[in-house]
Amino acid sequence: MSKKERISVRQVTVLMFMCLIGDMLLIYPTMITHIAHQDAWISSILSIPLGLIIIYVLLRVHELYPGLTLIEAIRKIFGPVFGTIVSCWYLYYFLMNTALIAREVGDYLTTQLFVQTPLHVLLVMGISLMVLTALMGIEVFGRVSEMLLPAYILIFSGLILALLPQIQLSNVRPVLENGLAPVAKGMVPGVAMPFAEMSIMLMVFPYVNKKAHFKKDMLLASLIGGFLISVFLLLSLLVVGPFVTNYSPYISSALTTKINELNYITRVESLVTLTWALAAYFKGVLFFYAFTFGTTQLFRISNIRSFVIPAGALVFGMTILITPNVFYYVRTLVYPMSTWHYTNGLIIPLVLWGVYLCKQRWKHRQNASKN
Repeated sequence: MSKKERISVRQVTVLMFMCLIGDMLLIYPTMITHIAHQDAWISSILSIPLGLIIIYVLLRVHELYPGLTLIEAIRKIFGPVFGTIVSCWYLYYFLMNTALIAREVGDYLTTQLFVQTPLHVLLVMGISLMVLTALMGIEVFGRVSEMLLPAYILIFSGLILALLPQIQLSNVRPVLENGLAPVAKGMVPGVAMPFAEMSIMLMVFPYVNKKAHFKKDMLLASLIGGFLISVFLLLSLLVVGPFVTNYSPYISSALTTKINELNYITRVESLVTLTWALAAYFKGVLFFYAFTFGTTQLFRISNIRSFVIPAGALVFGMTILITPNVFYYVRTLVYPMSTWHYTNGLIIPLVLWGVYLCKQRWKHRQNASKN
């Protein structure tokens, strides 16, 4: 990514949508249902307005210095010393998320599609694709995402329509059986995982040819993405029930099996698997972009391309170390990761906003006293 690269508002809107959905269709239903059971759909729907507030905060932080990435804005607001520390914190966050998403996709493909292919081979292939995409640049990636969006929406819509005859309303009853406490607990990761992770977009926004409807488009993309995730979760509960949704590592496989039972649409597992993996890949590429480009900005590395391949090797090593399997992540790391997402997607941006306002007021007072 270079200063000369530019993407349109439509392209960044697609990237925002794809990044927000990302790996959520792989792990979100199981993650929320484990906490809120049959009321997980309520947690998901209530998470949307709270998530939009986080997106609005991120957009306002971007408006402080529209031409600077998150790493550059942090150093400008916090200063060279403390700003460098916070920037390193974000770079580590970007690295770990890249590795986690790559591992999720690898585990998903090796258990659902390429069952006899070693995990390491799939990880190498996926990370190599990220490296190649980073070398091509954000403009190319933006155009590709724009081209693939219609196919993605078509497959997602077809999945929903094919499963409508399998819906059983009894699967989500009784409503609020255990009160509001599980619903509230389910909202914690329900807001953090899809929405608070969008701090990554602050590394992309400066390269957008902005128009008057930029903020509205970003909020609309977030709203649609959150709505589709909630629809997918509700569909999982209505079709296979909360028990299967809770204990299935990848609920999409159980849903495609239900499609096969209709006798008129068969063998769609491969198509759905690759579609979900593609969405997660888009998200992983954005985090990889942020890590590589943010590192070169922070440490003033002039040749970005020379750093991309070593960064890919580092990501590969972290994919092996970060988690033993998907169940460990869903059952153990959900709340710690949610805290991390809230810290980077809400708390630090609010602190940045507050420090910026304080510095601006101090400058105005200084100018007023001089005059």
